[in-house]
Amino acid sequence: MNTIKKIFTSDRAKYYDKKAMKSQWLDPAIVFGLTYRFIHPNESLLDIGIGTGLSSELFFKAGLRIFGIDFSPEMLACCREKQMAEALKEHDLSVLPYPFAANSMDHAVCTGVTHLFEDLSPIFHETARILKPNGMFAFVVAECDEGEERAITVTPPDASHDKKVRIFRYCEKDMKQLLASYQFHKIYDLEFQASAIANRPGRYRALAVSKSTKMNK
Repeated sequence: MNTIKKIFTSDRAKYYDKKAMKSQWLDPAIVFGLTYRFIHPNESLLDIGIGTGLSSELFFKAGLRIFGIDFSPEMLACCREKQMAEALKEHDLSVLPYPFAANSMDHAVCTGVTHLFEDLSPIFHETARILKPNGMFAFVVAECDEGEERAITVTPPDASHDKKVRIFRYCEKDMKQLLASYQFHKIYDLEFQASAIANRPGRYRALAVSKSTKMNK
């Protein structure tokens, strides 16, 4: 995790958008495409791991009010310069609770984040708490087959060879269990190929899910 923090809390944050474009990072367009039928102007969107705000830009253009949370002050500073977020909170996503009230957000997105977590329970727990009933949650996970090794080691393209990081993948069974545990109902999902992580080709899945109206407050 120290390597991850160095990558996202340094001058690299200034070049993050250019690198994302060069690597043809698809997540922001995909999660917007999966959810645009369910969003409306003036609704609120929480971007979990907002970074420089790439995953919120299309939602902002669609008239949503953007709120963000991220552990990197450098990334948040880049996002703040875009003047599209109503509030940005510096917070470690592994630490509960997140600094947002229960049932306070209409929708949420999480991209470029889940592969850094061996256990996604903190993110799902807090998203379920913060979302309003029937709120949409769109996210992307690196995917693997059931029984396949979930953790793999990669070298970031701008790091030396001794600075490797572990990323975590999830199979369909993992996702079903996670959604059931936090009472999310799957609306859409989409499998796709990309090479955004360390310029390494991989299989990913984007999901758009809805918070059940039976969720406890």
